[in-house]
Order: sequence, then C-alpha cells, then structure tokens
Amino acid sequence: MNYNGRRLYSVHTREEIREKMMKEVVQISQVFSLSLSDATVILVHLCWNLCKASDRLVDDKEKFLSELGLVGSSDEDLEVAGDNLVSTPFCSHKFSRDCWRDYLSKTLKKKEDERVLLISCLSQDCHASVGPATVEKLGEPVKEMYESYLLASFMESNKETIKRCPDCEDYAIQRCHEDPSSEDSGVVCLCGHRFCWSCQVEPHRPVTCNNASFWLNELLYKSRNLARIGKRIKHCPECYRLVENHDGVWKCTDCSVSQPSNDSALIRHMTLWETSDGALQRSKWDLEAVEEKIMDANCSRELDVKALREAWMLTVQCRLVLKWSCVFGYLISDYHSAKKQYLDYLREKATANLSKHKETLDEVTGGVITGGGGITAFRQKLGDTTATTGNYFRFFVKTLEDGLCDVKVDAYEDVTTDYWFCDRCTFQNDSCDQECRMCVFSFESPPHVALCNSNSSSSSSHQQQQVPNVPNNPMASQGGTK
Repeated sequence: MNYNGRRLYSVHTREEIREKMMKEVVQISQVFSLSLSDATVILVHLCWNLCKASDRLVDDKEKFLSELGLVGSSDEDLEVAGDNLVSTPFCSHKFSRDCWRDYLSKTLKKKEDERVLLISCLSQDCHASVGPATVEKLGEPVKEMYESYLLASFMESNKETIKRCPDCEDYAIQRCHEDPSSEDSGVVCLCGHRFCWSCQVEPHRPVTCNNASFWLNELLYKSRNLARIGKRIKHCPECYRLVENHDGVWKCTDCSVSQPSNDSALIRHMTLWETSDGALQRSKWDLEAVEEKIMDANCSRELDVKALREAWMLTVQCRLVLKWSCVFGYLISDYHSAKKQYLDYLREKATANLSKHKETLDEVTGGVITGGGGITAFRQKLGDTTATTGNYFRFFVKTLEDGLCDVKVDAYEDVTTDYWFCDRCTFQNDSCDQECRMCVFSFESPPHVALCNSNSSSSSSHQQQQVPNVPNNPMASQGGTK
C-alpha cells in the first residue's frame, strides 16, 4: 500500500518489534543513567510513553524511582552471591526459584487480563519492583514468558500504530503514515492474510466497519436462518396464507409462520454475497497456483514476476470489493431506488472489467508457463490491464463511499417524518438521532426524507462516469508490502 510514493504500512517479525522496544529502553537508560531493568519497569508502568517517562524523571528522579519500588533499603541485607534463593535487587526477601516461577506465572497471566502494570516482590507488603534483573535468575521458561509479556505490553500501548496479524503469531504490522484523504485500511501480512486495520476482519470497502460488523454478526446469521425457513414454507392454495412443511406434510398454520417484507431482500443479498465469496476463494486459489507455476518456470526477471503477481493480487482485491458491495446494496433503503439501479449498473461494469482483466492474465500467464514468451514480451499488455482495472475499481469504491452522490433524488422539504436516512451509509435512523447510529456520521439536524420523483430522469442514475486519472496499479499497490 502506497500513498504519494510513501509506504503506508510495513510488516515486521516479532524480533524486529522487540528491537524497536529495546531501543526505547536503551534511550531512557542512557539519558537518565539507569539500568536496562529499571528503564524497562518505568516504561511498562507508563505504557511505553517516552515523553511522560522523561518528564517524571526530570521533575524528581529519586521520588519517582521510590514510588515504583526501584530504590533499595539501606537497613536490609541484599542477596548474597551464590545464594540458592532469589530476591529482587531492592529488598532481601528471598524465595526459592520454584516459588518465584509459580508466582510470576500466575501474576503474568493475571496481568494480561487486567492490564496491571507493576509486578512487586513476592513478600506481602513489600513494594520492591520485579524487573528483568530478577527474571534473569529464574531460567528460560519464566524469562520467555516475561519477554512475551513485555512485547504484548509494548504492542498494546502502541496499538494505534502496531498490530499483530490476527491469523499468525509470527508477524506484526506497523502503520507508517496516515492518509487523511483515504479511508482504505486494508493490510496484507507476509503470511498472506488480509485484514482491516481498524476492526481486524477481512477488508470490507466500501462498507464501514460498523456496517461490516452488523452484517457479519446479525444480518448474515438471520438471512441464513430465513433461507432455511423459506425451504419449508409455501403459500396455501386455498387461502394463500403461509404454510409450513411438518414431516413431509404441508399444513396451513393460519399465518403462524410469517416473514417480514424485507426478508426477501436480505435473502437475495445473502445469496449474492455467498456467490461473490465463492468467486473470491477461487481467485485466491488461482493466485496460489500461479505463484507456484511461476516459481517452477524460473524464466523471468524478478521485477517482471512481481508485476505479474501484483496483477493476480488485484483480482483478489477486486473480488473483495464486489463481495462487500453486496452488503452496501442491501443497506441502501428502498426509497433510494435510483441509487440501487446505479449500483447495479456500476457492479455490472466492474464485473465486466474484472473478467476482461482475468482473460488477459490467463493469456500472459499461459504464455510464460508454456514457454510461448517471457513476461517482458507481455509487459505492455500486463501494465495496461492492471492500470485500467485498478483505476476503475478505485473509482467504483470512491463512488460508493461517497454515497452515490451523483444520483440526484428530488426532496419534498415540507414532508416531516419520524425517521431519516444517512446520506453516507443509507441507514434509517430515528428523527431524534443527531448522528447515524451505524456509521456515526453526524448532522447538525436530521435531513428531510427524500422521495423519488417519478418524473425524474432515469438517465442520470445511469450516467457513465469518467474514470479519474489515477497512478498505475493503485489497487495492487494497496494490497500489501513484502
């Protein structure tokens, strides 16, 4: 993912994140002449806030260290070298290594749940802090557990810029720059997993995180139940009421089984969603198969192989957009019929663009694998199809995220109702709501309900938009970083 030539995020291993963490520890240690262990305890306590740590140490270093239990008592005998028992560097309360291991194991597990930031001596009423200097004496299992705790604490304190991949334990993603003009938050881990930076589910543009959660947690479950019920329900031939199949017998229940009027739309969009998801999975399998075949062919330069791989990755990203546009279509309220028609038109055109892109990729990939020519021979064709498809899908996503604002609907300003529709996500809100309950898009006052005028020209809803001039392969460049 790039923005004006800058990479928006980078993928790091656990060791690389640990190195970033240790740089902050070393910085505090060197500036204020502290041990690495003491600097670690201070940063953990202050949620890895370097500025706050510096301010507290500058204001009154001795008082701050005393508050954290990082000052030894002069009237206590500290640990004797060679002693089999272990104490902190700041007190003489000695316990066996087994006691320490059991205590720290339980304490660290508890702190992961409760976010308590200080670990004190095992002795009751002793406030001496336990840091890396004490943990080092307790063996590898406890040391590894403590280091994992430190790393988790560091990442949690920097969760706005660093997040662990939800699908693996090996990598973390760091956000490098914020793009104020783009709401794209999709990232790709080196393990291949794609997810939304904000909500951790799969990338779901053009749908907001709230709407995606609403669909996944409520509507999708409801629609699948309704689809199963629909297979057991028919209209009674006598009274036209709904009847249910009981053990192979159709028995009229006098409308005991009913379906809300909007259920058919929900089922229809759920079916479209699942069909799009199947196409997405096939695109992922195609990408994996092509990567294996390219590696086996071993006949092209690295830059050319990268261009071909990005072109195939673009198909996966476009399938994701088409999949979530089904949810966007369901969330458009019925009174926005012109917007529904325009969305269908844009989806058809997007699908046609993607199909043409796929045909070109099949031709190029087939030629490379069968020895009919290297990727270099197809470079112009590959670049053209990637740029054209990427540009259109960027326009498609932007149009939907702007609420299909090109579609104009006449409004009767004198009409008052007890609800209003959000112009951003089209969710129906109560008239007393000052902001949309779904996407939290605020208004100074709820707008009047817009009604579709039968005399309005339908051509405006099908007006072909000119694809903006966007740099080559914008969608593929957003797909990830290697």
